Amino acid sequence: MEQLQKLCCCLRVYFPCLFEPNGNGSTPLVSFSDVKGPRVRISNFFVTGHGTALVNVPVIQNRAYWEFKIIETGSFCVGVCEPSKASLDGQLSDRKRTWAISSKAAKRDLKKGDTIGLAYDLSDIRPVLKMYLNGKVAKILKCNGDMHGDVYPCVSVAGGCMLEANFEGSLHEFQYGPPQGYCGIMYTRDIL
Repeated sequence: MEQLQKLCCCLRVYFPCLFEPNGNGSTPLVSFSDVKGPRVRISNFFVTGHGTALVNVPVIQNRAYWEFKIIETGSFCVGVCEPSKASLDGQLSDRKRTWAISSKAAKRDLKKGDTIGLAYDLSDIRPVLKMYLNGKVAKILKCNGDMHGDVYPCVSVAGGCMLEANFEGSLHEFQYGPPQGYCGIMYTRDIL
């Protein structure tokens, strides 16, 4: 019996998806990519420094949801953008072909522990990006149509800000979401 318990313990560590039917606890496939500003520091799912970072996959599903938890306050922008290595040393608000919401646009005092959720909806004629603050809708933007093709989740930080990202809900449960009809960002791979 003891050997069976040890075996199950090892299997749980190396194959958590076998023990959790919803996939939570599995190794996340969606993470930050190498496309980031030179002064941006990424450690696992934490981002800090100064500049912009992109995620490793585009949003291809109709409705995607992801979250950022504020670990240290400062300035940040979160949203989606077309893949480009231009202007990575600046903020998302400085980039072209970016659709983002800044911490200043929240028009609320944000503090450590607050969770920013993003719900990106491609199911309408014009895409919609909703920002949630601690589970409540804080801002809704409709795309102005200047972006075409793949868009990637992205974030920019400055002023000592540190955020923890949760893209799939597989590393740990989403704090407040996803809203009904949404799910975490799906990992995609180009097989051609």
